[in-house]
Amino acid sequence: MLLALASLALATPTRCVAMWTGPVPGCALRGEIVASDAGPNEKSAERALRRQLERVTELWVAAQRTKRATQVDEAFSMCADTVPTRAFVNCFPEPALAAPALCFVELPDPSCWTGEVLQIDAVGWQAVGPGRDAMCKAVDARLVAQNYTDLEARRAVCAASCASKTTVRCPTGR
Repeated sequence: MLLALASLALATPTRCVAMWTGPVPGCALRGEIVASDAGPNEKSAERALRRQLERVTELWVAAQRTKRATQVDEAFSMCADTVPTRAFVNCFPEPALAAPALCFVELPDPSCWTGEVLQIDAVGWQAVGPGRDAMCKAVDARLVAQNYTDLEARRAVCAASCASKTTVRCPTGR
């Protein structure tokens, strides 16, 4: 137990990003699917990224099915296996994620969000998931308030976009 705590203390917080491009046989998702996450070390960050990539894939598949109800399940039958396992993953140390910080949450998707930057105060790597969740809740609330005629399709697409494209930056020096 003491050895595990010591190795965690010496680990450098890490951010991982992933990208997958489709379509491929068994997964009709088109274009790039991206995801990112962070952790106290590379192994934890990559594990968190794989979970996030699974979530992003499910959301994009749901968005496609919502937009085009006539698409058959076979077109997406392999997405859950293909995207998380075949995505290009890049992990890199980000020492700034080690300390408590005021982190900035952004979603660069004008079709889903106003461009407003949210803030979250936490240890950097721990801010990524909650920051993304806060942004996605705000995006959904905004869409509901707009009362679009195609609300369900917009909500599905924006949920996928938010889970995929939201970034959390935690600059040092507060």
